[in-house]
Amino acid sequence: MAKKLFFEGIVCPMITPLKPDFSLDHSATLRLVDHLIEGQIEGVFILGTTGEASSLSLQTKKELIRLCAQKLQSTQIPLLVGIGDTAIEQSVSLCSYAKEQGADAVVALPPYYFELNASEIESYFTALANQCPLPLFLYNYPKTTHFNIPPDVILALHQHPNIIGCKDSSGNPDYLEALTGIAKKTELNFLIGPEELLTEWVLKGFHGGVNGGSNLFPKLFHQLSIALKQNDLDRVNTLHQMVMRISKEIYALEGGAYSYLKGIKAAATAMGICENVLAPPLLPGDDNFLKTIWQSIQSIEEELDTLL
Repeated sequence: MAKKLFFEGIVCPMITPLKPDFSLDHSATLRLVDHLIEGQIEGVFILGTTGEASSLSLQTKKELIRLCAQKLQSTQIPLLVGIGDTAIEQSVSLCSYAKEQGADAVVALPPYYFELNASEIESYFTALANQCPLPLFLYNYPKTTHFNIPPDVILALHQHPNIIGCKDSSGNPDYLEALTGIAKKTELNFLIGPEELLTEWVLKGFHGGVNGGSNLFPKLFHQLSIALKQNDLDRVNTLHQMVMRISKEIYALEGGAYSYLKGIKAAATAMGICENVLAPPLLPGDDNFLKTIWQSIQSIEEELDTLL
């Protein structure tokens, strides 16, 4: 049976468990995937921003693809693979490898070195979609590319049979409003990245989220997704407050450009999922940081036990 690739729920942008020598931690990766399966996550997205893809070697990327594809093969959970690169040949090659291993779809940023204009972005994604043997999600993340994929370009690209959706991590209200308009008149699948905005924008027309907190608490995000589908606004509000608490106590604890990555990896360590290792050039939180995160995790878990 083919796996569903239109998401009306939560896709987990999976962290990449690493050993102290920065090689892939196979046992931790399998433990994490089991955790996501148990939490009833709707999809797994590896090699994205949360997965530190830009800092990983090609060998590590291939190991991760192979391991996750094998683990998810017997489930109905689709595997999405990030293939963003500055060279289209590298993206196409990684897409081909992902298909060989059994992945279900790929996700791509526009190349992030040059600031591209609208016609260049459309031309690039058309060429990529033409060459990729798997369905393609566009990924808009101006924090790293320094430009948005223009909504008019997304609207034009929706006609390509191999382009099936868009993940947005801009957090820009005007941009998100434009995307909800496209969602209403196309069959593209629109997913939002910042989980702090998940509730608001799913209620406005997005179909689901690609939310990092689901690495830690997949059941919370699954239940929030169900409440949104059922329009149970009281429960939505209760669960949304937990999402905001996680954001405040884990992602924003230290502040800085990559506080989110530092916090989520430390939290996964506190939960016994993986080691507190970030790929260079990023540095993990110190012991005091870990201790504070651990205290927050314990308190959050206790509260979630009463809600889920």
